Amino acid sequence: MTSIKQSAPDWCFWRDGDEPAEYYRTLREIGYGAVEMVAAKRRAAARAAGLDILNQCAPGTQKGLNRLELHPSLLPEIVKTIEDAARDRIGHVIVFSGNREGQDDETGWKNCLTGARALLPHAVRCKLTLIFEMFNGFDHRDYQADSSRYGFELARAVGDEHFKVLYDAYHMHRMGEDIIADLTGNLDVVAHIHLAGHPGRCCPALPNEIDTAGIVAAVHKAGYRGYWGQEFIIQGDRFDELRRAFELAAAAAC
Repeated sequence: MTSIKQSAPDWCFWRDGDEPAEYYRTLREIGYGAVEMVAAKRRAAARAAGLDILNQCAPGTQKGLNRLELHPSLLPEIVKTIEDAARDRIGHVIVFSGNREGQDDETGWKNCLTGARALLPHAVRCKLTLIFEMFNGFDHRDYQADSSRYGFELARAVGDEHFKVLYDAYHMHRMGEDIIADLTGNLDVVAHIHLAGHPGRCCPALPNEIDTAGIVAAVHKAGYRGYWGQEFIIQGDRFDELRRAFELAAAAAC
């Protein structure tokens, strides 16, 4: 049950009022090896529990890299996030396209490439990886990078191991993508994967329309050895669903 590495983002599962040491210890006892998007004040507790901290979000989910006029203010903020992450031994910084706001996709993509190339030397200097995330256009209306192709082509155009993709199976399922083909055909530019079920962005171990076990089995067999992030919305008991999700993915990779 330990053949793959799994992580849990704090935004999904941490609750105000939790005692940090107990919360992170419980995740570790289930089998999780890492957490994501952890507030600075809790990082010491997470590490004390034996968990790695995988990533940190940069600004730009709505006002993002796809608009050149934002680069003079946005890029320095992302550089600061890169430097903060490096100081705290966090290996990935998540970056975003931003919303279309009437802009065509080709222009937005080219602007993202310009921004990525400007940020790349800072990622290299700080020895971390920028990971570009694609969203579905239902939960994130008007988000420009709403296809796997957008991210894969961007990463290949940047052409450096310090810029890759965060692939979210839930988001891309919502957009009608072939998840297994996406991932097995593009593992060279995939740094991290998120999992959830649908509908309701539910625990992947609950009945739903995404074959998470099949995805994990195929992608693990194809050679993916990065973390699988369980990024879902709790429907019932928090730690029971975290445990069930963990066990489903772990069993699929055996």
